[in-house]
Amino acid sequence: MKKRKKGKISRQLHSVYIIALLIPLLVIGSVLIFSARQTLKDYYVQMLETDNSRVHSLLREITTQAYRVSTEICYDSTVKQLLSREYTDGAEFATAVDGYSGLEMLTYNTAEIAKIYIYTDNPTVKDHGRFRYATEEVQRTDWYQKSITSSAFWTTISGDSESGASNNLCLVRKVPLSNSPYFAVTVIQVSDTYIRSRMESSNIIDMVSVDDQGIVYGSSTSRYGEAIPVTIDYAQPYYRSSGTEQIDGKQYFYAVSTINLYNTNSRMYVCTLDSTGVTDIRNLTMTWLVILALALAVPLVIVTVYAMSFSRRIRLLRGEMHKASQQDYDIITDFGGNDELAETFEDLKIMVQDIKEKDARMYEAELKEQELLSKQQLMEYKMLSSQINPHYLYNTLETIRMKALTEGDRAVADAIKVFGKTLHYVQESTGTAFTTLQQELDHVESYLTVQKLRFGDRINYRLQIQPGIEPENQSIVPLLLQPVVENAVVHGLELVDGTGEVTVEIFREDGKLHIHVRDNGLGMSREQLQAVTEGINAPQQPRGSIALYNIHQRIRLRYGDQYGLRVQSQPGQGTCVCLCIPTE
Repeated sequence: MKKRKKGKISRQLHSVYIIALLIPLLVIGSVLIFSARQTLKDYYVQMLETDNSRVHSLLREITTQAYRVSTEICYDSTVKQLLSREYTDGAEFATAVDGYSGLEMLTYNTAEIAKIYIYTDNPTVKDHGRFRYATEEVQRTDWYQKSITSSAFWTTISGDSESGASNNLCLVRKVPLSNSPYFAVTVIQVSDTYIRSRMESSNIIDMVSVDDQGIVYGSSTSRYGEAIPVTIDYAQPYYRSSGTEQIDGKQYFYAVSTINLYNTNSRMYVCTLDSTGVTDIRNLTMTWLVILALALAVPLVIVTVYAMSFSRRIRLLRGEMHKASQQDYDIITDFGGNDELAETFEDLKIMVQDIKEKDARMYEAELKEQELLSKQQLMEYKMLSSQINPHYLYNTLETIRMKALTEGDRAVADAIKVFGKTLHYVQESTGTAFTTLQQELDHVESYLTVQKLRFGDRINYRLQIQPGIEPENQSIVPLLLQPVVENAVVHGLELVDGTGEVTVEIFREDGKLHIHVRDNGLGMSREQLQAVTEGINAPQQPRGSIALYNIHQRIRLRYGDQYGLRVQSQPGQGTCVCLCIPTE
């Protein structure tokens, strides 16, 4: 028994610990750790995107400069003359080339460029300096074949570079030789060393590829020629992405961007990777989890020690109270402590007198409970009466209608029948989520029938339904159309002299059902229309805006913010209230 009581008190205190400290601390700690991890992830991704933008700008600058150098070569008259002439032997060609130093100067003065070569199919040209004869092996290469149909493009060409890589980033551009039967193309190789000196970062891995031809530059030359190890949609004209990716069994943060290269149809893809961020976040997360565990464990030890002491004092107090309840007032004189438990022990001495007061309070509580039960029965009776009243009202209206028929007043009888039909529809629709468009139109027709009995030909009604729309198969929120028609009658036709007309037009457009309620009234001024339009979202404007506000909000709550109500009006041309709901 003692163990059960001790366990019970301990469980209560531990439950308080779990509810008041453990759960909130776990929730708050988890949220903070998650937020901190997300913030760090965003930081590393942003850092990569910044470095990616830096590399992006640098490569655009380098490739643009290379293209400008190619322009100088392609439109150099000396180069064209050298390529268009026919030579008797290689010595004559070498002598002509040695007299031209333009290509050497461009290579020397442009740090971004490693090599410049001009290939031609002129059979009298021999390999000398920067000029090369396009042998059959060269002419069979993909880049040479592509240069025949494309004026300029970027590609990777195999060969040695300063870094020892086998793939080199090159600009290939056709040299226009007018009035010459020969073909020539310039190949400008970008300096791998220059790119590396400008782009290298201590912790960030940079990779660059041209189109989908494989890596042409990277922090490690071992991946040259391989595809960038991140998913890239090469079909998109400008692809940008960032996040995390598993590469070679290791998690990386990455950022990818596309460069549409200057005056060519080639694209360059820049990928930056960082693995240290993932490790840092993992280590920080473990540190935060250890701190959270300590924050939970230390209070648990304190609560456990306190629970043991508290349980012992509770057991002592309960034992003395049990003796007093058995009319054994020989209790201990010193309970110990100076808290609420000690005060409770002092109150034990007057327990007998308190029992009598408690009995009286219990009797009073029973009376209050009986009173509450009586009020509940009265409310149930009123609810039952509220259910009976509508039936009583319909029966009364039917009695009056039959009386009117007996007296020969058919107009009154018809009016009562239509009014009863209207009340019945309103009663049935209250609390329901949907009805059919046909029932709504019948309800509108009942309302207008009553109004015509009152106003005669001053009110007329016309319905236009687009072919293919079946009102009986179209669902709609109940009690939407009648308030709009009532607005048209009360406000739109209020000052119309002669024949007023309300037109309801129903049609489909852009996959939505449109219902336009139009009157031929006096219309509204721009200020009045603005006030009504504002009233749709703030129901304190004039001219029936409260009803329109309620309808607009009901449509948006039921179907979404892309649906709703709007008002169109011009002075002298009437008013049109346009409802838009989903079609079926």
